[in-house]
Amino acid sequence: MEIAKKYSERIKDLKKTVEEAQSYFNHNVERFHDFMRFVFKSSMNQQEVAALQTTGKPTIEFNILEAYISRLRGEFAKQQPGLTVRAADGVPLSSITPEFVHTLKVLEGHLGAIFSESSNDMLAYNIMTDELAGGFSVMKVMTEYVNEMSFEQKICVTRVFDPTLCFFDPLARDSHKGDGRYCGELSPMTRKAFEEQYGKDSTSNMTFTRELSGFSWSFQNETEDIVLVCDFYEKKCKREKIVKLSNGHVVTEKEYKAFIKVWNEKGHIEQPPLPVGEPRMTTIENICRYRFCESQVLEYVETDFKHLPLVFVDGNSVNITEGGSTAQMTRPYVYHAKGIQRLKNYAGQSLANELENTIQHKFIVAIESIPEDYQTAYQNVQKADTLVYNHFLDSRSPDVQLPPPREVNRTPIPPEISQTFRMSDEMTQAILGSYDGAAGLNKDNMSGIAFARSAIQSNNASVPYIVGYIKALNRVAQIVVDLIPKYYRTPRSLPIMLPDGKRSHIEINKKGSIYMNYDPNTLEVKVEAGVNFAMQKEIALNTITSLMNASPIFGQFMNEHGLQILLDNIEIRGIEGLKEKAAEFEQELMQQRQQQAQQQAQQSEAQIQQMQQQAQIDQKRVEIEMAQAERALQAPSIEQLGLMSIQEKSRVDAANISLKERDSETKFMETIAKIRMQGLELDQKAAQQDAETSREIIGNLVKMADTFERTNARTTK
Repeated sequence: MEIAKKYSERIKDLKKTVEEAQSYFNHNVERFHDFMRFVFKSSMNQQEVAALQTTGKPTIEFNILEAYISRLRGEFAKQQPGLTVRAADGVPLSSITPEFVHTLKVLEGHLGAIFSESSNDMLAYNIMTDELAGGFSVMKVMTEYVNEMSFEQKICVTRVFDPTLCFFDPLARDSHKGDGRYCGELSPMTRKAFEEQYGKDSTSNMTFTRELSGFSWSFQNETEDIVLVCDFYEKKCKREKIVKLSNGHVVTEKEYKAFIKVWNEKGHIEQPPLPVGEPRMTTIENICRYRFCESQVLEYVETDFKHLPLVFVDGNSVNITEGGSTAQMTRPYVYHAKGIQRLKNYAGQSLANELENTIQHKFIVAIESIPEDYQTAYQNVQKADTLVYNHFLDSRSPDVQLPPPREVNRTPIPPEISQTFRMSDEMTQAILGSYDGAAGLNKDNMSGIAFARSAIQSNNASVPYIVGYIKALNRVAQIVVDLIPKYYRTPRSLPIMLPDGKRSHIEINKKGSIYMNYDPNTLEVKVEAGVNFAMQKEIALNTITSLMNASPIFGQFMNEHGLQILLDNIEIRGIEGLKEKAAEFEQELMQQRQQQAQQQAQQSEAQIQQMQQQAQIDQKRVEIEMAQAERALQAPSIEQLGLMSIQEKSRVDAANISLKERDSETKFMETIAKIRMQGLELDQKAAQQDAETSREIIGNLVKMADTFERTNARTTK
């Protein structure tokens, strides 16, 4: 591929920039390699091994630092970071639509799927290993095709091959170094592989020699030639004029002019959004990538990235000023424990040397004093026998007395050696801050909760390294959110992580689904540390159960709405299946409550209708009684009754029959109302029984978890 001359001519400046950045960070790189070897390979260097061999001491070591790091890595492996995507400050309320909120939830789920351990080859575990043992690490955000036969790209987050081969702008001040002007990664390639990809002419001007001081772009590693290829990412800044529109959106002036042109061409009747206030100048950044080697620029690409793709993961570094210059110093978790590790090795080696050189001879005796027949008794002191010696030299010299055998007393090992060997463990805990929180207390009087809290307190010394990881992860999430609308443009399925930890997929960029065409400037991402300590879950479970027992209202609330929260804080085998069954159980209870609510609503409506009918009947009865009273007042005399026509008597009889029919209807309605009320009472009793059943199930689950934890504790003991 032909490279423009203006880019090829920058090869000297690019190489100088890389060499200066490597030189600035070189002391941290050396410390990284030194502590990685010290923790995971051997805590003795070659000089110490040579000194032990010279003095005749055993070359043994007692590595106690890897156990502390492995403990923290094991606890951190259980952590799932909490992700929150929300609208940025200043976003107009008109833009926060239900579709916008749904997009935020989908983004949270997709970020969770990207950061899940099954998707990124245990990224968090590997990064934490680098931080604790080496002091820093580097993550990379990249895009790649889903598979070899796909045109769809996916966004990936990985750990770089070697964090010490990455470099950053020395002027960067943020912990992730994303505010720097550039960053880069060096990749070693064999000469054969390099020539197959870029041609044999590309190595014609390479020296393949190691520089005694400085940086070597090509060198010979044993019998193989190695070429360093650099991916150099640089920020390109461009000044643009931006305007704020009446609808709350902010665009560049060029984009607004293009928008007005398209608006007029389509012939829209309504008025387009107009600029509000005066425009202002701003700086728009994008990332370009140079790929070069010792002699030439191999590639130049304008990327779609807005942020630098390499993210520095800071452990617990500090800025040290020496000689008038300030430099960043990265520190592993075991940085200050190196001396106590060497002391423990020395004490153990001295103790082993004392044991190795313990005197095995039991007696000191003159050889003339040993009779020939009793030499075996002196040589095999473990076998019972009688020790006999010659008191005189021989019969010819009865005046020459021989010294009697003397027993050799064993010289005790100096107590300082064993005391130092034992004391080094306590000193290591004090230096690392990973002490036993219950040390010095009367453990016989401590409860299980006290032990749990002490274990959590002893883990707080590693928090700075977790904070460094979370800061870097937050930066990675910002980069991913910015890339999604640039690469996810076609209809496809997007992997997401559901709140319960299950993986799923959702369709995007399709009619009836959401479109990933949002403006990244309208979103903010926040990453928080999740619960990563099993003991914290146990304490949370105990706290919830205590509150449920102390407050009936809280207990009722948890019984109805808090089953999933209870199960999230229980660590037992098969908990995932139990969560699924609990979700189905809650859904069934919800359906039952809805049916009961509908029945109660129907019964209430029937009662209201009954009351209205009863009121109408009572009103009719009152009217009839009043009419009867009036007729009684106007009742005719006996003579007039005799003259009453048969027609009037029939009307009175008909009225009496009507009253009787209405009375029977009233009694019927009253009876039906009583029956319905009895049914309502039965339904209420059934609902109470369901609630009691739910409460018993949750109580049994809590007791099962408690019994399981106690059984595990007894098994562990």
